[in-house]
Amino acid sequence: MIKDIKEAFDKKSKEHIVLGFDLADDYSQISYAYMNDQEPTTVSAVLGGDEMCIPTMLAKYENENTWTFGFDARKLDEEGGGTVISNLLTLAKEKHPIKVEDKDYNPIDLLALYMKKCFSLLSLTAPIEKVSVIVITVDNADSLTIEVLSKAITTLRIKPEKVFFQNYSESAYNYIIHQNQDLWTHDVLICHLKEDGMYTRSLKKYLNTSPTVMVMDEKNFSHIKAAELKGASEATKNKLDQAFCHILYGLCEDNHISSIFLLGKEFEGDWFKESLRYMSRGRRVFGGNNLFSKGAAYGARQKLEDYNENFRYVFLDKDKVKANIGLDAVIDGELSYLPLIDAGKNWYDSTREVQVILDNEDTLSFVITPLNGKNVKNELMYLTGIPTRAAKATRVLINIKMASERKMVVTVTDMGFGQFYPPSGLTWRQEIVLD
Repeated sequence: MIKDIKEAFDKKSKEHIVLGFDLADDYSQISYAYMNDQEPTTVSAVLGGDEMCIPTMLAKYENENTWTFGFDARKLDEEGGGTVISNLLTLAKEKHPIKVEDKDYNPIDLLALYMKKCFSLLSLTAPIEKVSVIVITVDNADSLTIEVLSKAITTLRIKPEKVFFQNYSESAYNYIIHQNQDLWTHDVLICHLKEDGMYTRSLKKYLNTSPTVMVMDEKNFSHIKAAELKGASEATKNKLDQAFCHILYGLCEDNHISSIFLLGKEFEGDWFKESLRYMSRGRRVFGGNNLFSKGAAYGARQKLEDYNENFRYVFLDKDKVKANIGLDAVIDGELSYLPLIDAGKNWYDSTREVQVILDNEDTLSFVITPLNGKNVKNELMYLTGIPTRAAKATRVLINIKMASERKMVVTVTDMGFGQFYPPSGLTWRQEIVLD
């Protein structure tokens, strides 16, 4: 079997490989694809098996400098003989040292170690050093999560320019638009049953726009939890079935739903019979657990290809920059608009660095244009104290980094002008709110 895998890899070794990594506190998953693959493949946590959910756990064997992860870590937790660490993403964001035996460990280093061991599952089919693009998908891609994941990537010595981030909603969108179009002719509903509640996502289209805008409506129903199904009586199962059916009715009755995706291990049971009958009325229903990792892999592949669907659809969610950002600048002697940041991109992927030459001015004018084209505004940045020089003899470096979907941080550095005017060393920084 290993020989066959190696031969298959040799045939594709010159192609781009992309990777989608779904990272959560309970389970993680990895899906990969070559550019000509019809769909991504999800890696099994066990060689030759079909267990795709990898427990997000690390364990150190007692009195040994040996670490394990996933199911082996869970087994060690059940049988004893070592120290087990779970909730790795949350611990990394909390940043408190983790004591294992008599030593303190940086939680980000432990998260990086877990990621490294997950990537080792790809050693025969898609070794990490051969991967062109990695997309890491998480439930909530807030600034702290992005900071922690970026540090873990640095620890792993993976080139940061080939790593991108997505939230679950965007990964779900990427997965759905790569399915047969009859599955998303109308809205698509995703029901994700987790330990602490039922999380739903509804993908909706706005057909009166060009390109078509697609959004994800997210809801959380905390009164129905996967934890309640463990060892539940028939009466409890029936109660949860009724509660789920009520949720479905509220989400589906006034909306045209083409398909429904059920995510979560608890959907492998038979406790939701009435709910299943209701959702199957004129709708396609699917189960599974690898939608987010496959969606991340599709998103990674789109980074490398000219994907035509991108011109027909624009996905907007809470992490997308909602305005185009540009600069009024003199180019070739004429006042022109210099585009800097495009609307519709994730804020954590939106950075820009550019050099411009000033024409006897100490002010930069940034143009903020909302997606609807209305209420365009100019934000001025004053370069107080910039040296007085001849016309067009001041060069500045402008660095723009989005701090959130609605706030950008601009840093300007005086670069002087060749041998005639050395740099002054002055730097200016300003935060600009887009709306």
